[in-house]
Amino acid sequence: MRAVRRAVLPTVIGAIGAGVLHVLGVQSIFAWGWAIAAATVTLLTGIRMPDDPRFDAPGRPPDPRYVGSEISRLAWAINPQTDTANEAVTRRVRATLRRRLGRLGVDTEDDAHSAAVDRHLGPGLWQRLNGRRTTVRDIRDGLDAAERLEQLAAPLPQQIVQPSLADQPRQGERTG
Repeated sequence: MRAVRRAVLPTVIGAIGAGVLHVLGVQSIFAWGWAIAAATVTLLTGIRMPDDPRFDAPGRPPDPRYVGSEISRLAWAINPQTDTANEAVTRRVRATLRRRLGRLGVDTEDDAHSAAVDRHLGPGLWQRLNGRRTTVRDIRDGLDAAERLEQLAAPLPQQIVQPSLADQPRQGERTG
């Protein structure tokens, strides 16, 4: 394949040379001879000689395809024309909601908990997030529900147990 690529340019130059010489009225044998000579010179100038520093030099590493950041992929996953969100965004919102509902003891996969899922998220939101065309409004509702769930799962200040000073060992006192 590489040899074919290297032979394309000399062949094109030889054909152009023969065509130009024929148009100028040169005899056919001389036109083809000069065309072959031009193709040979072009081919030889493309060959790397052993004393050429490029001969055994390593090639450039192939450019890695730019994949993009997670945020840019999520931004491109929202289509403002159709007001729909791609599966990447919907999957992340569902994972966040599943985690936060799990903290409250609600399993989204269990049909027995479907009433609790609807009570915490809103009626039908979980089904819309699992549907084929999730709208941006559904994503916003899911993020709002995630915020509400975070506040429900956060411990209240009365629930946080602070050790009292009486429970801490005094300096120089042995414990245990």
